[in-house]
Amino acid sequence: MSKSLKAQNLPLFSIIDLEQLRRENHLEGTEVTDFFTARDGKVYLLMEQPSETQGKDWLSTPSAYTAVEIRLDWAEQRVLETTLFPLGRLKFQFHYLRPVGEHFLLLGARCAYRENGPDQNAWIVSRNGALLSRFCLGDGIQDCVVKKDGTIITSYFDEGVFGNYGWAEPLGACGLIAWTSEGTPLWKNEKYSIYDCYAISLDEEENLWFYYYDEFRLVRTNFKEDLVFDLPIEGSGAFSVAPSGNAFLFQGGYQQQDKFYFLTAHGGRLVQRWEAIPICDGSKVAVEQCSLLSSRMLFLGKNGILYGGVLGGDGL
Repeated sequence: MSKSLKAQNLPLFSIIDLEQLRRENHLEGTEVTDFFTARDGKVYLLMEQPSETQGKDWLSTPSAYTAVEIRLDWAEQRVLETTLFPLGRLKFQFHYLRPVGEHFLLLGARCAYRENGPDQNAWIVSRNGALLSRFCLGDGIQDCVVKKDGTIITSYFDEGVFGNYGWAEPLGACGLIAWTSEGTPLWKNEKYSIYDCYAISLDEEENLWFYYYDEFRLVRTNFKEDLVFDLPIEGSGAFSVAPSGNAFLFQGGYQQQDKFYFLTAHGGRLVQRWEAIPICDGSKVAVEQCSLLSSRMLFLGKNGILYGGVLGGDGL
């Protein structure tokens, strides 16, 4: 991005202080494994209490997991209700939590292919942690989104594309797959040479957008027709799409993961507008992690506070 790019504030609001959440709910020592905004606007966190000892097979090392559901009024920028769902001690390493209907999808980013077949790294559990079903969605999962109808979409990083952990023919070789909520493939990328799918997002109409290496192009697909955009960022790990479908917030590329940029679509190309400066109550927010899977965005500050922000129609 241009060094002379002008700056524009990205207004955020405070959702929850994670240390306070831990203290008030006896979750001291837990780690935030995942956080994201679901299609219904609720915010979900996956809290993990790691085992004190790790076995030889780290993938099956048990941890205690808790799901946190936060119901927000995004317009009024206030929390309405916070609910915790203890899921118990589970013998697998999970990295993603997604609601699927009335249940939860727990998904591990890594899984091995063993003599008796692959690890089942996707578990459907009830809200009290009861296992309902499990299946394999492949190794090397970069990210995951779930549509309103329960369709699960997984993207894959390079090890999931080319194979590791015993995978001679990795499930994620195509870089991007849509599944039923029972783990049956519905659609696979067959058009683009994805070596590493860096980021995905859903727009308001539930079109899938994805940004991939090594062509660094952005694609919108409804799984029948595509739009393809070039853009001036290489190596971004997250982006959000405004409801208009023409404005975007991108995390910075290589060596710029702590920066964010507003971009707009002009023909088949995204052009830079401003550097986005995350601001809450007049102060700049130092961002440690972000989740930009929809226009309702989340930012985890280095101060341990989770912030929310909305990408409007014009990108502001």
